[in-house]
Amino acid sequence: MNLQAKIQSKEQIKEASVIALWSILNLTFLPVLAFIALLLKLNKCNANSLSEYHLKFAIKLNLIAAGALIAVSVLMILLGGFNSGWTWVFVITYFVLVHTIFIVLAVWALIRSWSGNKVFKQ
Repeated sequence: MNLQAKIQSKEQIKEASVIALWSILNLTFLPVLAFIALLLKLNKCNANSLSEYHLKFAIKLNLIAAGALIAVSVLMILLGGFNSGWTWVFVITYFVLVHTIFIVLAVWALIRSWSGNKVFKQ
């Protein structure tokens, strides 16, 4: 392996790590703003690279998380509104179980990007 390949590999690992970090930020502290940052990186990734893989994974993960949040919100409204006692059951269950799973997957993607690997082996 020549020096240029090692430099490119380190750059790809760094870019994949930044993408995974934006994914975590979207799920935790900066929703929507971090997702916009992910979308802005779409044109900047090289085709078939590690960073492109992590970018596609991050976008899919965050879209599924948004869909789950919207589904829980619709269920809360349909099953009694915000004044019902069931509202807290849905909110607590969602954040303790579902949202935690999304955050753990994003952290796992970050750790895998640090090692230069894809999230799932193929």
